[in-house]
Amino acid sequence: MEKYSLSLGVQMEEEEEKLSEQEEEPSEDVEEAVESRDETPEPTEETGEEPDETEEPSDEEPSPPKEEKLEKVKKPKKKWVGSALLILRDIGIALLIVLIVFLALWAYAGVWPPMVVVESDSMQHDNYVSHVGVIDTGDLVLVQHVNDPSEIETYARSRCNGHMTYSDYGDVIIYNQLGGGDKPIIHRALIWLKINTTTNDSFDIPDLDCGAWELGVNWWSTNISVTEPLNLRESIMLRLESDYRDANFTINLANLLADYQAHQPWRGGGFVALGDHNPGVDSSFIRHDWIIGRARGELPWFGLIKLAVTGEVPWGKTCQYEREENCATGNSWTSLTVTLILLIVIPISLDLGLGYYQKWRERKKGKRPEKEEEEEPLPPEQRLEKVIARDLAKKKKLKKPPPEEPSEVAAEEATHEPAESSDASADNSSSR
Repeated sequence: MEKYSLSLGVQMEEEEEKLSEQEEEPSEDVEEAVESRDETPEPTEETGEEPDETEEPSDEEPSPPKEEKLEKVKKPKKKWVGSALLILRDIGIALLIVLIVFLALWAYAGVWPPMVVVESDSMQHDNYVSHVGVIDTGDLVLVQHVNDPSEIETYARSRCNGHMTYSDYGDVIIYNQLGGGDKPIIHRALIWLKINTTTNDSFDIPDLDCGAWELGVNWWSTNISVTEPLNLRESIMLRLESDYRDANFTINLANLLADYQAHQPWRGGGFVALGDHNPGVDSSFIRHDWIIGRARGELPWFGLIKLAVTGEVPWGKTCQYEREENCATGNSWTSLTVTLILLIVIPISLDLGLGYYQKWRERKKGKRPEKEEEEEPLPPEQRLEKVIARDLAKKKKLKKPPPEEPSEVAAEEATHEPAESSDASADNSSSR
């Protein structure tokens, strides 16, 4: 019996040693955290004070509070510098865009400057109201280079083929009067005059030789014997009908012929031009080498800025009566003012709106970090506590193992216990 009790005791002691070993073996995280906690610096010999655990000793002295205040004061300056840099960046981008646009216009136009400012009302279709698609005072007009006079469609020829620009037939040309002059003239090309090579003292007008022009109906000649627009010397009259005018215009061919002969040895032809708002045709014979180009497109109203800066048209001055000079229509000034305001307000509004939108997105994203912060790594102390708690929970589970089947030694002890008790009772009875 003593033998079995000793074996049972030995087994229980071995199990207790295993449990104690498991308690003494914490996880690797716990060991690392404990080692980091135990590795505290020893107190120094001079002061006897322990150095700070979180900060490493450094030779630099801490900055006084005054410097911290100065740093706080400097922060607004840095923000101001940043905003100034942003403004400069935006200005640089705007100038770069303008440069690219002008280079593209130059490549298309083939002349410099690629745009001209309309300074008079000679091409307007109304006395007091400007229209988009019509050349009015203060408009910017794009100029396209012309290599050959045949590239220009005249009013007379366009009546036959239907070509229209700026709300009327024919191309608008920009030319230097008499081949020079400070200010170019912008008028509509009316007809092309070709010198008659047989007589050399008359003109042929092939533009009138089409079904849209009939002798005695919409064009007339002082030469009664003329049946075709050939060998013309005196004068002709053209009837021009459109939405904004219905009038007859007389062209003095004798004067133009004298002008042509005065420019010998010129043997080429020339144009006769007419301003849409003018009562008569241009007096000079326009050689094709005087032509700068033909008008293509417009930027309405913006030329008024240049006219106002140079003083040619005072800012805001409107035309009060017909054929008034140094003025512009009232709706042109109004449209320019509204456009300038929109050009200033729209970019600022877009910039502010984009800023508010970004802040709104940041605030919307700021609600999510609450869930994400739980998944972030914990500080060493909290991680140590978490690991210790986890290990303690595991140990509690080990202390309460599930019931197991009795071993063979326990079964033998259970079978021998009644015999021992019976022997003990027999010894007691015999002693009595």
